[in-house]
Amino acid sequence: MELHPVDIVISLINIAVLFILLRLILWKYVIGFLSKRSEKIRSDMDSAAKNREDAEALHTQYKQKLGELKNQGADIVRASQQKATEESDRILEDAKNKAEELISDAHARIEADKKQALEDAHDSVTELATEMAARILEREVKASDNTHTVEEFFNK
Repeated sequence: MELHPVDIVISLINIAVLFILLRLILWKYVIGFLSKRSEKIRSDMDSAAKNREDAEALHTQYKQKLGELKNQGADIVRASQQKATEESDRILEDAKNKAEELISDAHARIEADKKQALEDAHDSVTELATEMAARILEREVKASDNTHTVEEFFNK
């Protein structure tokens, strides 16, 4: 294969004509396609930037809401603890009052039992005195016996 300068010139003219024809016919479409593609890429980048800003804003709101919820949770816990403390204080106060009532009832029963015991003792002493008087009257009464019996009675 030989290279002739005429073949080279014809090939160059063919390339130039083909370039000019393709440029006239396809250039608009290629430039339009590339500009649309460039616009779509710019639009996607703008949309991604906007979405990122929105996501950051939502993240900030989330952090704020989370902080608020933590504070509300802490407030609820404090309120519950305060209620529990108040309830336990009330229960303790009720228990103290009931204990005091039981103690006062026990003291009243003790006093009543004591009075009853004193009355029973008084009744017993009266019976003994009556019995003693009956014994004394059964035998001869002397002043010394009477004194001795009374002293013996009070010593017991």
